[in-house]
Amino acid sequence: MFDQLQYRRQFLVANKVVEELKSWQHQELGDMHLFAHPDLKITIKESSPILILLLGEIFDPANPTSTNDTIISDVISKVNCFEDVFAAVKPLMGRYALIYKDETQFFILHDPLGLREIYYCTQPNKVICGSQPNLLDAFSEPKLGVTQDQSILHFYEHDMKLNRSGRLWVGEETYYNYVRHLVPNHFLDIRSLKVKRYWPNRRLESMELSVAVKLSSDFLRGALKAITSRFDVMMAVTSGVDSRSLLAASREVRDQIYYFINKEPPLNENSADIRIPRNIFEKLNIPFNVHETVSSVDEEFRKVFLNNVFLSTELILPTIYNVYFKNHQSKVNILGVGEIGREFYGQAPHDLTGYDLARHLKYKRSKYATEQCEKWLREAKSVSDEYNVDIMKLFLWEGLLATWGVVGNSESDIAIEEIDPYDSHYIYEIMLSVDRSQGDFFEALFKEMWPELLDFPFNPPETVRDFARTWLIRIGIFQYIKRMRYIFDRWKYS
Repeated sequence: MFDQLQYRRQFLVANKVVEELKSWQHQELGDMHLFAHPDLKITIKESSPILILLLGEIFDPANPTSTNDTIISDVISKVNCFEDVFAAVKPLMGRYALIYKDETQFFILHDPLGLREIYYCTQPNKVICGSQPNLLDAFSEPKLGVTQDQSILHFYEHDMKLNRSGRLWVGEETYYNYVRHLVPNHFLDIRSLKVKRYWPNRRLESMELSVAVKLSSDFLRGALKAITSRFDVMMAVTSGVDSRSLLAASREVRDQIYYFINKEPPLNENSADIRIPRNIFEKLNIPFNVHETVSSVDEEFRKVFLNNVFLSTELILPTIYNVYFKNHQSKVNILGVGEIGREFYGQAPHDLTGYDLARHLKYKRSKYATEQCEKWLREAKSVSDEYNVDIMKLFLWEGLLATWGVVGNSESDIAIEEIDPYDSHYIYEIMLSVDRSQGDFFEALFKEMWPELLDFPFNPPETVRDFARTWLIRIGIFQYIKRMRYIFDRWKYS
């Protein structure tokens, strides 16, 4: 009944034909073979000797009516070698994997957040790369199988179970032998199986707040126009900053968007994430839909869902099945991650360590998580210094958003496509360059796009813990307490 949903919107690159995937789209790329699920769009352009293949959706906010076809045609017209690809796609946004091939080079990269996930083999195998590690394992030859690394197994079986619903992996390694996760801002050489960082590639200079706001607002407005010109669209709005910023960006196309919130436990009618957006939409006289969610899920659907994505859990399964799959499959779901534009982790201490980073991921006592964070820090620190990129924001990007953050998007592929208008190096470079001394970036962004949205509170405290934290911040001792807790946790870890 749900066979067509198996590995929905996923892809696989192999060096031999995979007979089991004969119902998928098949594209020969020289001596390689690409297989893509029927619901994953392929766009391919060739200008000898260069070939560019897009898996997924890409948008040009500066030209909102452009299609995948016209955008990739424009990209290939600007490209003489692989290095030119970065500059050509930087002003764009979307959720995609992009393959570049010429006479000597054969590379793959993904959208800046890595929402169109890529996993790859580190040793020669029938399979080379694809959307999920278990997908690679399923069609591998010789069989990849589960890793024998005891530190990885202990992390997966013990440490992960206690943190973020068991969905937060740390580092590039995976549960499978010789399989790694491609980190955002890196590309994979399909022939050599080597990975290289491609971003950042220029030093970021300070940008005036007014300039940053103008550029960002134009980009986000264009992104919303581009998505709504191509698809029927739905957008969740909560009491948070990111979703409301996308609401602000959608002002000119608000009549083309289905706005909603899923009333998932523990939310109720009095919860800020329902109460505040409902008040906003009542004032704006725009329809707002509160989806009641039920827990029952078809057992066959459940089995396919849990098999499709390696780190999937049942956390959002009822919503995916009862809301997205049953009622909104024809729509594209817009969501946004703007945390890179805020001080999510704060300033880095002068003696930043891997343990600091692991603890930010809530792994206070995990040796494996600490070692993986130390490995990332050794490479990223020099990059951060050379290109003037905030190390804590780069870690948020590559250490949290690209691991825990992408799981929900991959899970939702069984039911609906999701697009993040923030998913672009263009706007992230702006956010990382803005001069914070001139004021709050998001407040200025709202004033530019839809000032009335500032009349409503953002994420007001609702629990005793929330109120206590707000009070401690107000009286100026929260950071001191936070530092004392860190010293205590580090002592316990040591």
